[in-house]
Amino acid sequence: MTRAPILNMILTVLATSLMFVATPGRAQTGPVGPVTNPADSFGMGANNEYRRNIEKALSDAARESERERATRLRGDAAAAREAATGAGVTCEVTEAILLGRTDDGLNLYETACASGPGYLVTASEPPVATGCVVANTAAAHALEANPSARPPASCTLPANLNVDAAMASYAAAAGVICVVDEGRAIGQVEGRAIYEIGCAGRDGARIAETATGWSKIPCLAVVSAGSTCAFTTTAEQYATLSEMLGGTAGAGCVVDGGRYMGASANGTYYEAKCSGAEGYVVRVRDGASEAFACADATGVGGGCTLTQVSSAAPAPTNRP
Repeated sequence: MTRAPILNMILTVLATSLMFVATPGRAQTGPVGPVTNPADSFGMGANNEYRRNIEKALSDAARESERERATRLRGDAAAAREAATGAGVTCEVTEAILLGRTDDGLNLYETACASGPGYLVTASEPPVATGCVVANTAAAHALEANPSARPPASCTLPANLNVDAAMASYAAAAGVICVVDEGRAIGQVEGRAIYEIGCAGRDGARIAETATGWSKIPCLAVVSAGSTCAFTTTAEQYATLSEMLGGTAGAGCVVDGGRYMGASANGTYYEAKCSGAEGYVVRVRDGASEAFACADATGVGGGCTLTQVSSAAPAPTNRP
């Protein structure tokens, strides 16, 4: 039903109700002219009938509007699913809505997934999908930088707002074994998101989804490369190195410095600086650690740089 007939219906009800109040046939004649029924001296019965008719007409209009809205939402959801498929979204889409239009006049959809946060999908040719963690992180940073600016598009469906659960799920999939206490998206490379994972009491990591699964790099490596991890403290990194040294020759080391040295087919290497004692090079391979005193590890990755290693005494020579 269009809005014009609804309006006409409401006006008809109004006119009929007013006629009901004023019609002489419904009034009683007294010595001073027409009066209402003494039991209804203020015409409340007629007014109540009028209100009931108006409320019914408005309710009918609202129900019709809800039916129209439901039809529109079903169409939006179908279009959003089609765009998500075109953008390469492989999750099971459980909910989809039309958020609005981009500055270029393209439809912008939001989808929710059965597992993990969903996506913002721009109906371009071809469609482009952006993960909700990435979109909401970017929106938060933009608003923090300029609170008066128009906020960028972000996800709004309740299923897309539980970032902590999503970060924990991503970390587990990437093989980061810890209690995740914070997480964020830090960018995208070739359409694939990169996330920072913060771990409670230990070194965090950066992870990225690949074509075949996930890749990860510890925050110790991130820091050694000159970048930063916002959710990992120096104390947490030292605690991780201490854990690596447990059960090795360097178990008694009180770590007060450390760095990532590199990785090879033989394992991943770290240097641990020890307070008041000689440091160690730690090799981690298949979950097991092995420690080498810095004096014995000069040929590993350039040797220790945080610990001063005494030069070995030259071997004696026999003079003729």
